[in-house]
Amino acid sequence: VIPRDYAVDGQTGVKNPVGMHGYRLAVETHIVTAASTSVQNLVKCIRGIGIDIDDLILEPLASSQAVLTAEEKEVGVMLADIGGGTSDIAVFREGSIWHTSVLPVAGYQITRDVAIGLGLPFNVAEEIKKRYGSVMPVYESKAEMEQTISQDGHGVSYQDLCDIIRARVEEIMKLILLELPRAEYETIIPAGLVLTGGGANLSGIEALGRDILRLPVRIGAPTGLYGITDMLHDPAYSTVVGLLLWGAKSMEKQTWQYSSSFAAALRRLAVRFRNLFAR
Repeated sequence: VIPRDYAVDGQTGVKNPVGMHGYRLAVETHIVTAASTSVQNLVKCIRGIGIDIDDLILEPLASSQAVLTAEEKEVGVMLADIGGGTSDIAVFREGSIWHTSVLPVAGYQITRDVAIGLGLPFNVAEEIKKRYGSVMPVYESKAEMEQTISQDGHGVSYQDLCDIIRARVEEIMKLILLELPRAEYETIIPAGLVLTGGGANLSGIEALGRDILRLPVRIGAPTGLYGITDMLHDPAYSTVVGLLLWGAKSMEKQTWQYSSSFAAALRRLAVRFRNLFAR
């Protein structure tokens, strides 16, 4: 349950009501649901390898920590994390989460289409997709259209590869668009669409998104990192970096609460000593 905003005595739009006076407090929340058996099995698998779990976070919420700016969340933005098995959607408005969804179409389906369409083993199709895949049509010249690429002894047409990938990515883009009311989606997300995840590394996907959605589209990679930034500045690591940032924020909050409680205990102890010596 994620609070979006509060209302104090009917006054809406309150982001943090702590310290305010009022008789009635209401809250508007965004509720994320998941199958309890799937969550329990996931937790059991992680704990089975000796790793404890502090919290469960929806993937696009974690990714948003790493790739979205506060200004984009305030104006209205849509995040699409195109991963291996799912495409995860999160829409932000007025600084808060507005809508989330998980689409069962992503990189795995693209690779499967390439494998079936070109008659390749799945692992070879995955490698060709990563190295040569593009969603832009190849119509520059006849020689370019007849270009052949090879991987592990398998030769395929570059034109056929691009056509297969483009068809599936167009479907994913249209499914993403269907998550918004078609009549007013331009006013809901004026900041546009941010693509992240491993699928966002496909060449030309940014331009294709602009053509289909008629909105600003950019590729989101983790920012504001220190140290090994070159290695992590990749859309494929958005969720991982977002989880680390989420965990760091939780630890900072716990440390602040501990410090506050410790300071309060010291004040109480000082009052007791003062009262004792006053006698």
